[in-house]
Amino acid sequence: MWFTLRREDMTFVDRAPDVHVATAMLSAPRDRVFAAFATPGDWPAWFPNVQAAAYTSPPPYGVGAIREARVAGTRWVEEMIAWEEGRRWAWTVLRASVPFAKAQVECFEFADGPDGGTCVCWTLALDPRLVARLGARFAAPVLQRLLGRATATLDVRLQPAASGAGAAVAP
Repeated sequence: MWFTLRREDMTFVDRAPDVHVATAMLSAPRDRVFAAFATPGDWPAWFPNVQAAAYTSPPPYGVGAIREARVAGTRWVEEMIAWEEGRRWAWTVLRASVPFAKAQVECFEFADGPDGGTCVCWTLALDPRLVARLGARFAAPVLQRLLGRATATLDVRLQPAASGAGAAVAP
């Protein structure tokens, strides 16, 4: 069964009833981190609970591209609403297999960190349904823990190989 969500744009982040933010630092440079985030097929290898993810619209990918994901047994259909190479990548959820929200926008922002690394900021903006309202007090710590685990795994994947021959995984 599918639940249709209200399509939103980036302004929803400023007016959503519930907004949760998590941040993390990676030692990898911003262009490589952004490329890894924008490559959905690799997410199952580094983002907890993501079982599959792929763009279903044809390339080139950018604003308007459709992505589908399976996360912890749920399914999501998302439309990219921001794609600023190396800076911002965001989507609005169009449909979900769980009645989580009436509207949902997720945004990842990337900034230069110290020593050539990257600061990632994940914003989850919701017009929640009952399920999300019941779990609201746990949302911020869960988001922070998920982002921390994901970026720690991704950072290892993006490190140069021990032999110095290049990257262990090229996004």
